[in-house]
Amino acid sequence: MIKSKLRIELPEDKSQKGIWRFAAFLNPVRQDFRLSLEEGDTKAEEINGLILKREDQNPTGSAKDRGMAYLVSKAYEAGHKNLVLSSSGNAAISALSYCRLAGIRLFLFISPNTEAGKKEMIEKMGGEVTVSKKPISDSLKFAKRNNYFNLRPSVNQFGPEGFQTIAFELAKKGYFEDIFIPVSSGVTLTGVARGFLKLGFSPRIHACQSSFLHPIAGKLTKNFKEEDQTLAKSLVAKTTSLKDEVIRLVKESGGTGWVITNQEMLEAEEFLKEKGVETSYEGCLSVAAAKKAGCPGAVCLLTGRKY
Repeated sequence: MIKSKLRIELPEDKSQKGIWRFAAFLNPVRQDFRLSLEEGDTKAEEINGLILKREDQNPTGSAKDRGMAYLVSKAYEAGHKNLVLSSSGNAAISALSYCRLAGIRLFLFISPNTEAGKKEMIEKMGGEVTVSKKPISDSLKFAKRNNYFNLRPSVNQFGPEGFQTIAFELAKKGYFEDIFIPVSSGVTLTGVARGFLKLGFSPRIHACQSSFLHPIAGKLTKNFKEEDQTLAKSLVAKTTSLKDEVIRLVKESGGTGWVITNQEMLEAEEFLKEKGVETSYEGCLSVAAAKKAGCPGAVCLLTGRKY
């Protein structure tokens, strides 16, 4: 486990489920509208000097549950009956699950390149899906045309809110110096960083992306080579409104960017499998980055299960 003399004692309401145990630190949502699948409180496992934050063990299999628990609750509180979301897969699966709790209708826009296992899961859950080569722009147009609430975290001011609870949980375990986070739109990293800032300290925060697509990490490091495809198929955001904030948060924390090759992901996957851990390539990417950086005691976010 994280070993440190510094541990932060946070007021935690154990009568509440999931992220709502830390409701005192989040933008308010009235208690009657707080949705939960008992997300969060994930394990922090130490393996060969690295701490793996097992976000792949959330109820629907990814860290997205933290964000969607908050976002769908906020929409529910505001009285929205119809929501729209573009997603590479994990967010769609998570959002569908929370919308079910509230009886909210969800319109999904996904790319034809979405992983087959995720597509199958969305179909099993009965999602109303539009497959589009431009899922983000088409979903924005659809939401505007119908006056529906857009649930996409990177265009929603509350998108990072639920992810702050990752920082709160880690802070309770003890101080550590580095955290490696897979980055697509940057919502998870932004939430984690904001969470630490609320607590008055921050580890060095590292933005990890693939050698195929690295609009953020590529601005933080030049030590990488390009590839024409990637195993980390959920890290798909070419642009994001959070880009400048993510880069600023990483720099201010003393962290940097890491651009990881497919081979490095495969080597990390083999390393994890030898330790009995099977997770997505996005999680393998964060482990590969920490090993490449040579940061003993670093936290690596394993953001989603393997499909």
